[in-house]
Amino acid sequence: MKKAEISGFVKVLFLAAILTMPALPTTGSASADQPGLPFILQPLQDNIEVLPGSALTIPVRVTNLLNESLENMSVVLKWAAGGGLYVVNKTTPIGPHESRVFDLTLRVPMVPSGTYNLTVLGLWGNFTVEKNMTVTVKPYVEYTMDAEVGYSYIYGHDVLMNFSIVSYSNDVLTGPIWVKVYRNNTLVDQHAEIYPLQPGGTWKYSIKLEKPKTGIYTVLFSANLSGIYREVKKTFVVYRRRFNYTVWYSDGALRVRVLLSNGSPAAGVPVSFDGIKLETNGEGLAVYPTTEPRTYNVTLNLDGIIKKIPVTVGQLRLNTTVSGGNLVIRVVDSSGNPVPNVTLSITASRGEYTAITGEDGTAKLSVDALGYGPVSISATAVGYVGATATLAITSMWSPITTTGSTYKTTTSSSSTTTPLTSSTLPTTTTPIPPSTPKGSSLPAEALVLGVSAAILVGGIYLSFFRPHIIEEELGRYYFVKLKAPRLVPLKDFHWEGQMNAVEVRATEGDARIEGNTVIWEIEEMKPGEEAVLQVVLG
Repeated sequence: MKKAEISGFVKVLFLAAILTMPALPTTGSASADQPGLPFILQPLQDNIEVLPGSALTIPVRVTNLLNESLENMSVVLKWAAGGGLYVVNKTTPIGPHESRVFDLTLRVPMVPSGTYNLTVLGLWGNFTVEKNMTVTVKPYVEYTMDAEVGYSYIYGHDVLMNFSIVSYSNDVLTGPIWVKVYRNNTLVDQHAEIYPLQPGGTWKYSIKLEKPKTGIYTVLFSANLSGIYREVKKTFVVYRRRFNYTVWYSDGALRVRVLLSNGSPAAGVPVSFDGIKLETNGEGLAVYPTTEPRTYNVTLNLDGIIKKIPVTVGQLRLNTTVSGGNLVIRVVDSSGNPVPNVTLSITASRGEYTAITGEDGTAKLSVDALGYGPVSISATAVGYVGATATLAITSMWSPITTTGSTYKTTTSSSSTTTPLTSSTLPTTTTPIPPSTPKGSSLPAEALVLGVSAAILVGGIYLSFFRPHIIEEELGRYYFVKLKAPRLVPLKDFHWEGQMNAVEVRATEGDARIEGNTVIWEIEEMKPGEEAVLQVVLG
């Protein structure tokens, strides 16, 4: 054949081949080396070494094989590790015949060391290209140590120390762990073990020194796990404080005050009263209420130094007489011995007074200063259960009425009453003047009538112009009965009594409890009006 004929024949064959070719598939999955794909996907590294917790960046090249842009081209990285699936996706257009590098970055999870498979996917339309690669996670050895040890401890108390190690490694850490405690450079306690510490795990141990001696202590905590050595060093001191303390009884309670040598209060000091355990408060004070006169055993634990102090609590008793125009108050103990330096609080019709007993246990107050009528006496002294008494001072021309009157000793938790007798209160009788001697211009009968008139006038004054008060104790109840004067109103009435009260009620006015004192106040009562105060005793 001629050359021109041969050329034409080849062209016909080429055209026939094109016409008879199968169409390019529009769906499916293939590798990059398969013909007919619109792009090529290739990771630039087959294996990468990383540490857990670090950033892993995988560069992937994508090449467009078409004469048109690849819109919404996506490159995806998938890694299944440690029970989770980690995915990174990037989507961007790629121009005709353009080649671009995608950096896919993720944080390496805390997984055990080893080699892991990763999958890189290229997605465009219905075409998917898949490539596999590997990542090698290297061992990561990291842990922290902590020792919970105070700076100082008071002698007589236990010392508790806590030690811990926390792993931040991706593999099991193994190695020796030591704890050593020295006192003044002498080993007093230690612990050693080899422990397999799991990834993310914690090792704990405690050492308790029971009431260690005074001195300077050094704690050395060390470990060598998987070839990494670390240590923690702590120092503390065990010391005794210097104290000053006082033990006494007053105001219905045993009291202990403990101060440090610099004068500041010592809180938390153990104190026991006959075996009943207490501690000093923020003011360095421990209080044990009691009203029983006897000897108590008080024990103090002063940083391991035990102090035992016997404290004897006495009972005050009151004796009263009226002599030479004076109210004489004598205070004695339960054995009848006079008690000096006793504080006496006296409430009488003309006011309130305070007196201190002398060396002979007595105090005197003028009847003129006190005035006639009821008198309340309260006696207090350090080391003694207090006492109270109520009596009545009458005109020297009238006998003292003792009906319903009582002698009472009151403490912070109990009260006892004893009827007043001639031995506790003086009895004055109306004097009978002798017959008028010769030459007298006033007969005896007239003098008697004058005296009787004076008594009658005084009685009328007390009945019509002064309030009438009756106090009575019945079991756990204490009553105060008040009657206003018959002719004039009663204003600004005030009454108070020392007793251990738990509840008060009054038909008129305001009644309240303040410490060991019951107070009753009434602004005004009409003439002849009556009121009652009821006190429930503890």
